[in-house]
Amino acid sequence: MGQMPQLGHDRRTEVRRLIDSMEHAKSIGDGHFSALGMLITDASLCADEPALVEVQDGLQWLHRTHYLDTPALDGDQREQRGRILGLIDTVHWALRRLPSGLQLSLHPDGHAARFLIAVARRQGLSNQQLAAELGTDDTEISRVGRKLLSAGVVWRRKEWRHNAWDITPRGLLYAQTAGLLKEGEVPAPTRPADPLPEPSSRARPDAAGRRGPDEVSERPERPEPPRRRHEGPGRAEG
Repeated sequence: MGQMPQLGHDRRTEVRRLIDSMEHAKSIGDGHFSALGMLITDASLCADEPALVEVQDGLQWLHRTHYLDTPALDGDQREQRGRILGLIDTVHWALRRLPSGLQLSLHPDGHAARFLIAVARRQGLSNQQLAAELGTDDTEISRVGRKLLSAGVVWRRKEWRHNAWDITPRGLLYAQTAGLLKEGEVPAPTRPADPLPEPSSRARPDAAGRRGPDEVSERPERPEPPRRRHEGPGRAEG
């Protein structure tokens, strides 16, 4: 695969279009806020700082020009004002938690950088597998994992009773810009780290659906109930 597409261009255009639509709408509806919320979420996950700045600037401008005179607002407008202020706060903290804002700087030979590289190249690794890969123990993996999780560069999910670690779009961007991954290198598709073994050929039916004579049926046959003897009508006991 080639290099990642340039971030920011399409989202920034969409943000401008959406803010402009909100400005000229008679009433800002749920659809506007839902679309903007999705853009903020996508931009945050992808560390798309230009798009987030565009959202922040647009919402602050919208608030200054239409919602500063709070006593003059009706009920619907006050609700819209509250939602706009809430989104401004959300974007503010999304920008603060970008890798650059966190001053995330991982030493290439440290456990955190090697953790990130490992889950970028093979997503779904468990704590035990990462410990073996890094030559450390589960306690250190948990500590490093929490640090990277709080930075938003990895995420954690449950696979049965074990943790499974994946890299986030923000983490991939950081790993590439920090030189931890080679240019153009992308993670493999998410897959189980240890796939289940294929069933034995003895357990498979043949093309006609029959089983071999030495195989045990998966579902034991239920014995037939004993047949009741039919008594003829009008037959009396002697």
